[in-house]
Amino acid sequence: MIESKLVAACIFPRLDLDKYLNDSNYSKQIHEFVDLGIGGFCVFGKLGLKEVKGALSTIQNLSENFLLFSADLEYGLPMRFLEGTAFPHAMALGNTKDITKTFISSQLIAKEAKSVGIHWNFAPVADINSNPKNPIINIRSFGENDEVVSNHVAAYIKGHKEENIINCAKHFPGHGDTQLDSHLTLPTISKSKQELENFEIKPFEKAIKNDVDSIMLGHLVVPSLDEKNIPASLSKVVIDYLKNELGFKGIVISDALDMKAISGEYGSSDACEMAFRAGNHIALMPEKPLEAISNLSDLISKDNDFKSIILENIKKINGLKKRVSTNSSDLGLEDKFIQHEKIALSIAQSALELNVKKMIIPIEENKQIAAFAILQNENDFGQASMFYNLLSSALENNMDFGFIDENLKDEDLKGMIEGTKEADIFIFVFFFKSRAWQSEIGVSNKISSIIHKLTMGKDVINIFAGNPYLENSFESDISIKTFSDSLASLASSVLALSGRKLD
Repeated sequence: MIESKLVAACIFPRLDLDKYLNDSNYSKQIHEFVDLGIGGFCVFGKLGLKEVKGALSTIQNLSENFLLFSADLEYGLPMRFLEGTAFPHAMALGNTKDITKTFISSQLIAKEAKSVGIHWNFAPVADINSNPKNPIINIRSFGENDEVVSNHVAAYIKGHKEENIINCAKHFPGHGDTQLDSHLTLPTISKSKQELENFEIKPFEKAIKNDVDSIMLGHLVVPSLDEKNIPASLSKVVIDYLKNELGFKGIVISDALDMKAISGEYGSSDACEMAFRAGNHIALMPEKPLEAISNLSDLISKDNDFKSIILENIKKINGLKKRVSTNSSDLGLEDKFIQHEKIALSIAQSALELNVKKMIIPIEENKQIAAFAILQNENDFGQASMFYNLLSSALENNMDFGFIDENLKDEDLKGMIEGTKEADIFIFVFFFKSRAWQSEIGVSNKISSIIHKLTMGKDVINIFAGNPYLENSFESDISIKTFSDSLASLASSVLALSGRKLD
């Protein structure tokens, strides 16, 4: 039992709060983790913030030891939950060319995280998005330039420190120059060590100089750092380089071990053991955490060296717990962070990038508009509907709205063409961005053909609420890049169309 508690203290399973509240078998499993002495959880769940806060408080009170609750909240609470302020994504912040705006965004994200009981945000993303075809980083990065990314990473870290929320630079040694999603497979970075140090690693060095709390290891094969081609997240050579050559003294944590880059090759027990032996202090979200705890508990009883590793890890983790265990928040959930939303909108406006070939904005009231949301998948429907609501509130024009995706049938297209033949201006909003388990962020020839058939010489405004590199693939009279599909970013594009000013 003692051994299992030691191992459990260094493992952070996944916690789906919606399942926790609605599935009694799942809630029993979470309580079993707590009884085993789990160190913390990585939190998910599309719930309102009062439900999130209540559930986390309940689970915290069940535990003998303080639990660290962590989450991916790169642009704010809405990345994982139903409420809170969605700040512009990192690339939008980078495009403001103002690190103060990143600092403010980070501080307010940390305030909101603290208000619901989250102690650790797995942000900022320190990857440089040097590959336009990267399917998993893209607008999650502050940009394509190492100096820009480094400076905004430092500002984000400082913002979290103001609120005593644990920060995390990811995904070491840099996931920006890949065309593969490590949720699906294991990418390889084929650059030399010198090339890495001159580019990819610079934001992590900046993070270390700014006393970053934790660094997350990416599931990446980097032969120039580890010639055995062991994934960086499980590589002692890579982690020794991080600790010894770069001088990082904080918490080292693996990226989620349930991602196919790892779970497709290793069982949960082996992955966790490799992670700990390599120098990770925490194994994040193994696919089968109970199995890993059981098997590694047996190993501890037989292997004193492994036991020593785990005991040292616990010391590091307890240091974090001590730091944040007395956190409290004076930010009430009932105000719904209205002031934060105004700040987010102001920042989003400063991030906008317009390319104007024909001045057709502000849109005149007598112009008929046909607006179409180009959807990457069904999850974009909500953001697209939000955009339409904003647009219809801002403009008095006669407007038609529609949705376009890969499944559009020829007869539906004919109806769209007929229904929009009187339109003066076509607005296309592209909801394509990086997201886990999505291997492609480009637009197909089919969708390109649909857009061409619809417009046929009419005025066109393209809005890229995500992947900015798509701009080069589509002709338009005006293109607007928001670098983000947050509410604030969508609202800023609508203000640009209407000519209205922020109140």
